[in-house]
Amino acid sequence: MSVAELPPYRALLVVDTKGFGSNPDATQAMLSAAIPDVLSQAFTRAGLREVWETALFPHGTGDGYGLGFDPRFLPAVVTRFFDELQAVLAERDARLRSVARSVRLRMRASLNVGPILEPAPGTTSAAAIGSAVITTHRLLDAAPVRAVLERSDPDETFLAVALSQRVFEDVLASGYAELPESKVVPADVRIKEYGGTVYLYIPNPSGDLLRHGAGGAYEKELAVAKAKIEPPGPGSTTNTISGTVSGTAIQVGQVHGNLSQS
Repeated sequence: MSVAELPPYRALLVVDTKGFGSNPDATQAMLSAAIPDVLSQAFTRAGLREVWETALFPHGTGDGYGLGFDPRFLPAVVTRFFDELQAVLAERDARLRSVARSVRLRMRASLNVGPILEPAPGTTSAAAIGSAVITTHRLLDAAPVRAVLERSDPDETFLAVALSQRVFEDVLASGYAELPESKVVPADVRIKEYGGTVYLYIPNPSGDLLRHGAGGAYEKELAVAKAKIEPPGPGSTTNTISGTVSGTAIQVGQVHGNLSQS
């Protein structure tokens, strides 16, 4: 029986634009052209120009953009790229005000990692396939992710980031990167066939996010996730019993005084 090979693990970043379809055609064309430009600037400012220039299966979606990259860059992307993207979007907003105040470029971003089937060389399709790809797009549409931009000041918060459970565990809980706890919020999501936990990162919280708080649960989630990964500390005792046993089995870490069995 033949066994299929597991596709290579890739990091996947997808962004889309809030309220894109409500703009007239000419404005949509302007915003669509601006999306890869702001992404390019953000990668450059974050010291990650290599990620942009060597992007795997980059593709525009009209109101957004998607690309894959080597997972080794994930810690740097998590800690540096999104803050820079918030800053670039804020600067671009100042320029868009000269066109009309109704024109805005506010983004949702989703970051995931997993096995991805990449397009074959020479094919016309630029989109990769696989459950990791589907999940990345699903997270963008999740209600908690959309709520970040709905509940924040449109002149201050330009970016809402959805980090997948896998990114959280592999990058943050494993200690390869750190983010301010007050800006990361775990949320349960269920959309279409996907259900799970998303970790919202908000580079610049504002509006209701500040009035009602955007943190609190992250520290507990981080501790739980780390406890699953870190080995038992000094003094931990693990006993394994096999075969037929009669009587009482006692597991002891440290004993002070006498121990007796009766």
